[in-house]
Amino acid sequence: KMYGEFTRVWIGGEETLIISKSSSMFHIMKHSHYISRFGSKLGLQCIGMHENGVIFNNNPALWKVIRPFFTKALSGPGLVRMVAVCVNSTVIHLDKLEGVTNELGYVNVLNLMRRVMLDTSNALFLGIPLDENAIVVKIQSYFDAWQALLLKPDIFFKISWLYKKYEKSVKDLKDALEILIEEKRHRLSTDDKLEDCMDFASQLIFAQGRGDLTGENVNQCILEMLIAAPDTLSVTVYFMLLLIAEHPKVEEAVMNEIQTVIGERDIEIDDVQKLKVVESFIYESLRYQPVVDLVMRKALRDDVIDGYPVKRGTNIILNIGRMHRLEFFPKPNEFTLENFANNVPHRYFQPFGFGPRGCAGKY
Repeated sequence: KMYGEFTRVWIGGEETLIISKSSSMFHIMKHSHYISRFGSKLGLQCIGMHENGVIFNNNPALWKVIRPFFTKALSGPGLVRMVAVCVNSTVIHLDKLEGVTNELGYVNVLNLMRRVMLDTSNALFLGIPLDENAIVVKIQSYFDAWQALLLKPDIFFKISWLYKKYEKSVKDLKDALEILIEEKRHRLSTDDKLEDCMDFASQLIFAQGRGDLTGENVNQCILEMLIAAPDTLSVTVYFMLLLIAEHPKVEEAVMNEIQTVIGERDIEIDDVQKLKVVESFIYESLRYQPVVDLVMRKALRDDVIDGYPVKRGTNIILNIGRMHRLEFFPKPNEFTLENFANNVPHRYFQPFGFGPRGCAGKY
């Protein structure tokens, strides 16, 4: 508010633009010369994301090879199956609440959501039995390392005791997942019916066999697919539950619609398009309490954005959370379904971004 919608700062000695204007964000998201992200090269190497995986892979050519594997897994038939798998996992975990309940009888809802999302992701994308509790703990430590190292200056990595604990957290998760991935490789090499296990991990492993990907990249892609939902989606659902508890009238409207459309049976994929109140609640939750409200990009060539010259190599932070409270919505600082009573133009609501580097899991 103090510095405006287009602000220039320096992060780690590099020029960085912080943008919260919808027209500028729209321009950046739709153009392919903004598909790279920025971050400490040494930090990304430490967490395994430098030119690996899809989240912070800043090698455009390699990223374009990897991205379709994620898009295919997170849309189409995979998306249809996801609803049934998630419902089943939720029911199973609700029957085992003692695993996330403390001595005072309180349920750790966030850990419950993390376990559900990890179980769902594993069932869809890897399919190897795992120790949910142990992996969830390792995922949290990995994210702590990611958050701590992403923008650290190079000098930080010259002082080993500063980053060694983060290095260990990364190694712990990688080692645990490598065991699971090796089991997957073994099953693929011995299974008579490959069509029964051609999931996300299988597609990547066969791509490695063709020489399209390295083993390191395959492992990092599987790691990123398994950690994404237990972090962002679980926190998103957690905030939704919190918001619905704080707004009983919204809860009543949501429950009335669910009872009318679904009744007592389990939800099915065809029901989703009929749940308009639920849809508005989800959208308003994502707008009001975003899990990811800052998106990082890098300009790959000179450009002009809303009249402002941008040089090649400039870092950009898209402040989506602030943009959602600046433009279009009638009550931007309130949590209310009125904000989605009418159709919202695409450019004003971007919880997952769009364009070539939009979130692959947005569906």
